[in-house]
Amino acid sequence: MTPFQPSTGKSKRTLARTAVATTLITLALAGCGGSNTDDDSGGPTGLVPTAPALGATLFNDATVLRPLVVGASWQYAGIAPDGDSYTNAVTHTSATPGVTESGTNTFDGGAGSVHITAVNGNIIQPDPIDANGDGIVDLANVIELRSPVRVNDQIVAIDQRLSNMLPDVDGDGRAEALDLATYSRVIGTEEVDLNGPPTQQAVRIDRITAARVVLSKDGQTLPTVTSTQTVWYAPSLGIVRRRMDQPSETGIGRDVTDERLTAWAGLP
Repeated sequence: MTPFQPSTGKSKRTLARTAVATTLITLALAGCGGSNTDDDSGGPTGLVPTAPALGATLFNDATVLRPLVVGASWQYAGIAPDGDSYTNAVTHTSATPGVTESGTNTFDGGAGSVHITAVNGNIIQPDPIDANGDGIVDLANVIELRSPVRVNDQIVAIDQRLSNMLPDVDGDGRAEALDLATYSRVIGTEEVDLNGPPTQQAVRIDRITAARVVLSKDGQTLPTVTSTQTVWYAPSLGIVRRRMDQPSETGIGRDVTDERLTAWAGLP
């Protein structure tokens, strides 16, 4: 992700809201769950809630919920925020290590891909992410699923104040910082109605990203903006449903996108 670049014709505070929304959307689409962080911008931000007590163990081995199979494919049908329907085709190709997962239109957002592998029973996204374009890795070895899979298990991906993230808002000629937190939590198991295939019992995980602008002039913070990506995983099938609740790019109102599995191929 590169730092947000301002455009003409918008107020500075509108630009800041747009930048925060864009940051949340990008990180949410990355599916961030937990990681090792290397940025020295400081933290914590106070945006991550205290983790609840751990509950029941749902699966001892998280990898059964996320098959990484070269040549496998999944088809999804979704509803975009404007009510229009769309489709998304996901495929796995070989990577070192693990697989590259490519989607043609995840969350109606166009083509994209992510590197995924299994390490010590955990599903991780090993590639580094530089959130503010300062040349310092902010997230790496992101944990998507952790073994054992337990209700209320909470994993923090990032909880830091990142400098130089946003255009000048307070008129002092300096870029603004961003308090940024991303964490995931295992909610439990739920039945998921699919678009054609039988209903699946799946593990629900919520991934929340929260951000707030920190003004360089006096250190005041603007209201917190959040996005939530909810993903349901069924054993031996993988992701059977995705739902994104995020701020609109204008920073006003919410956009909700929901897609569900319609077919799959190439799984054992």
